[in-house]
Amino acid sequence: MSGYFEGDLIRPLGLVTLYFGYAEAQVNFLLDMLSDCGLHIEISPVAPLGQRLAEINLAVKRLTCAGAPEVLKLLEEAKELIDQRNSLVHGCVLAKGRVIPSDPGKSEFYVTPEALTTLADCVFDWKERLDAAVQRRLVPALRDRATSGT
Repeated sequence: MSGYFEGDLIRPLGLVTLYFGYAEAQVNFLLDMLSDCGLHIEISPVAPLGQRLAEINLAVKRLTCAGAPEVLKLLEEAKELIDQRNSLVHGCVLAKGRVIPSDPGKSEFYVTPEALTTLADCVFDWKERLDAAVQRRLVPALRDRATSGT
């Protein structure tokens, strides 16, 4: 796919932005679904994504039903995606593509269209896996728990 961009960072940066927007919408949908199942999480839908994910993580950790471990694993994966987004986007916008990590053990690198496209694809994939885990396993387990009274 990178051949289409020929060094242009704008289009893949747009994909990252769009797909993170989809992921944020999915997280808000998750908050609504959990609320519908009796698991109310008090956080604004416009709070930073990391804060929303942290609050969901705290709530899901208390659950002992099917789907909870899978959702927790996916929430952990999101941290790396957010960190990668921040690094790549700040490198594009503020440092003309050059990224100097704050960790001295990591090497500096340049943002490439391929790196942005890969991140966009990973975010979209993460959003889809989260949606499947929640709708196919966690929400049905919460509903079963509610109807059985346990």
